[in-house]
Amino acid sequence: MRTLPALAGFLSLLLPAMAFAETASMRTASEAEIRSHLPGTAELKEGKNGYEYRHGNKNGYKISNGQVCVLFPNKSTDCVNVKTDGKKFQMIDRKGGRTRF
Repeated sequence: MRTLPALAGFLSLLLPAMAFAETASMRTASEAEIRSHLPGTAELKEGKNGYEYRHGNKNGYKISNGQVCVLFPNKSTDCVNVKTDGKKFQMIDRKGGRTRF
């Protein structure tokens, strides 16, 4: 019975380290990598404000090295940082949360 709490304690130390090891090899994704990973970027047309728009969509997108920003119709913006290891992509929000991209 003592092994179960010990195993749980060991895993609580090991799992964050494993997650860090996976993200430690991540680097800032280039604009070209982001564009090739995102479907539909070839359809985007640049607007006068520097954001790109899809026909019929009111959200604007600004894609640069390591970042994607969205301009919403109410003029608010939200940006995420994009990291990659060349195969997998992660979005990092302003709170530091990471999700697959």
